[in-house]
Amino acid sequence: MIDLKYHITSLIAVFLALGVGILIGSTIVGGNVLVDQQKKMIDRLEEQFYVLKEREKDLVEENKYKNQIISNYENYSQAVLPLLVKNRLAGYRIAVVVSGDRDIPAGMLNALSIAGAEVISKTVVLSNMELKDDGLREKLADYYDLDDDVKNDTLRSYIASSVGAVIANEADITAIDMLQGDELVKFAGVENEIVDGVILLGGSNDLNRFFVRSFDQALIDYLVSRNIKVFGVENSEVNYSYMEHYQKSNISTIDNVDMSPGQISLIFTIEGEAGNYGVKPTAQKFMPSLPVDNILER
Repeated sequence: MIDLKYHITSLIAVFLALGVGILIGSTIVGGNVLVDQQKKMIDRLEEQFYVLKEREKDLVEENKYKNQIISNYENYSQAVLPLLVKNRLAGYRIAVVVSGDRDIPAGMLNALSIAGAEVISKTVVLSNMELKDDGLREKLADYYDLDDDVKNDTLRSYIASSVGAVIANEADITAIDMLQGDELVKFAGVENEIVDGVILLGGSNDLNRFFVRSFDQALIDYLVSRNIKVFGVENSEVNYSYMEHYQKSNISTIDNVDMSPGQISLIFTIEGEAGNYGVKPTAQKFMPSLPVDNILER
């Protein structure tokens, strides 16, 4: 679609240029040879132009049809989701951490609820994690007993460990106050609850909020060292994907958690079907294998 529009625009520009050329050529040469050649060229270009216009019209209709099919499949997936995931995670306690700049998909929370999982806490990384303020940097360096010229990525790694300690119920109140008071993260949920797993929601549309190599990596390392399972997820459309980086940490990933198939994949992955699922090049499979016999028995 974009290439066709560009091509059509280019043809229009050529038409205008040829029109000017005919005017100038007829004035300078005074004969009909150059004019006839340019008219023939315009005729050929007009023919290409109309062919491309028809092709664009066909592509628009084709895209509308395919989008309708995708919408139908999504509706179908939403309809069968409760049957597939109901009570599969009964009693499972989940913490959600939003490290990218995307909101938590409502469908993901709904799928976890239907599966019987309890989301006991939510942690959101805030814009101050960019560490643009020198005063904040100095305060953090002092808190973690680091040199004043410490790199931002190193500071974020220390902050991530503190966040991990909060999630694992290993942090003292000063760490929580510091993290929230300086608007680095926002915590919400039940304190002093044992966590069975953490869903790490990444993916960013803003490169300034791309902290996966520092914050996310350190958080994953901390939680895994405490035997807490981490599941890396993101929406199907983001400018900067975290999937490749998450997979280097050997955690399961779902790259389309905003869609029903991704939400089903998440439930089965938490249940034990480890892997990398979704629609992006980093995915190994679209979805985990579904135990059909077991589903029918339910």
